[in-house]
Amino acid sequence: MKQKTKAPHIKIDPKSPLPTYEQIKQALKMAILSKQLVEGDQLSSLREMALKLNVNPNTIIKVYYQLEIEGFIYSRPGAGYYVKSDPSKIRLGRQELFNILTEEYISRALQLGYTKEDINKKISKSWGESALPKNSKEKTDAGN
Repeated sequence: MKQKTKAPHIKIDPKSPLPTYEQIKQALKMAILSKQLVEGDQLSSLREMALKLNVNPNTIIKVYYQLEIEGFIYSRPGAGYYVKSDPSKIRLGRQELFNILTEEYISRALQLGYTKEDINKKISKSWGESALPKNSKEKTDAGN
């Protein structure tokens, strides 16, 4: 039975201070950490991903290699790349990505001239307005 290749929507921001490969890597990690991609899902081939994102295939090789070293994907020679799910790796990855996104958000807000108090007010207001289910956990692994 041939498995369908999965590819999350990846948008590359040419104005981002992050290199292209890092943007792609973060997008794939986010898809894995948010369970958009799950254990055993096959990723797009190197060539297919490069064409889709209009980047050099070497960029995708670098992304897949780094994700494999970090333990988020594995390769099967001649068959492609697949998502690997290790609960402790997922937990740590979620914390790491949460920290990166938080630091990026705060940095951009400060660049726009907002103060710490402005940022705290906005977060509190947004949290209060969010549509979280009433039975959702208030504490997540992000705070640990």
